[in-house]
Amino acid sequence: MDNKMFSDYKIADITATEETEISNLEIEFSSKANKDIILIAYEAKDKDSL
Repeated sequence: MDNKMFSDYKIADITATEETEISNLEIEFSSKANKDIILIAYEAKDKDSL
């Protein structure tokens, strides 16, 4: 897995529907893995530079 420079990213602008879908995935993954799972939506600050 490549290391990311998180300073190059910002929290993604997501819709309420997307937020719900992400929350549902967190619950599903957490249940299957028996671990706490947090998913983060992010995007490049300058999409042209990456």
